[in-house]
Amino acid sequence: VKVQKYVLKQFASILPHDVEARRSFVQNGGLQFLQELNETVGGKLTGFIHQINTCYPPEIVEYYSPNYSKRLLDKIDDFQPD
Repeated sequence: VKVQKYVLKQFASILPHDVEARRSFVQNGGLQFLQELNETVGGKLTGFIHQINTCYPPEIVEYYSPNYSKRLLDKIDDFQPD
């Protein structure tokens, strides 16, 4: 966890100021991994995860969240066409 904390701290300091790094972080699976990590850990890592998530629009963060596809399928079940 100490290594993860250090790495997340580095990303949290770099990503707010570097558009190319934010894009690369998403393209290389970092944002998806971060959302999965957020589901399994808490404590001191949560703050860094939140800092990184605020570098992206909420819909992007939601898209890479582990339960996103299930929530979309639930919307199909709940949808009533006219």
